[in-house]
Amino acid sequence: MTRKPLPKAIVRPLDSLRVARGSAHDQAPLPSRPSALPHDAVEPEPALQVSSAPIANDAAPATSPAAQQFAAKRLAVARKIVERHRNYAGLSGLLPLPIVTLTGITAINLRMVKQLSDLYGAPFQRDRTRAIIVGLIGGAVPTGLGVTTASALAFAIPGPALVGLAVSAVTAGAMTRGIGLVFVEHFEAGAAHGIS
Repeated sequence: MTRKPLPKAIVRPLDSLRVARGSAHDQAPLPSRPSALPHDAVEPEPALQVSSAPIANDAAPATSPAAQQFAAKRLAVARKIVERHRNYAGLSGLLPLPIVTLTGITAINLRMVKQLSDLYGAPFQRDRTRAIIVGLIGGAVPTGLGVTTASALAFAIPGPALVGLAVSAVTAGAMTRGIGLVFVEHFEAGAAHGIS
């Protein structure tokens, strides 16, 4: 088999490599690589400047101590309103008829939100608030409906009837407290941003 000759472009670099691989005495020092090409240059990062200006999206704007004290008192009163209505809803949960219980809890929650909106100076819209409360209670209806049905069916036997009423009362109080805390948080956020 015969070998084909290599093109001249390949032969010349190969010859130069053979010469470079010669004895160590014959080798000349290879030219050093340039220290850095323009696109390889690393620029030092500028030093960070410290500013005393407030951050634009700070969650807590600077307020006076008097305003903070007023907000703390208002929050304490709002929590008392919620706890008082939680107790009312617990008493309403002791009623043996599920429809009456649900209507009573809705009315108690509506009254609670009215008092909270008066406390925070927010406008109160009865229909809109009723829709929100029914929607929030509706999220707990599968659990509440099961408890109410169990308590209604348990009236056939006196012992379980009392347990069913107790569970219904605790559920009604817990739902009312949860709804109240949601509205308190909403009103607090609006008061913090100056929205009424």
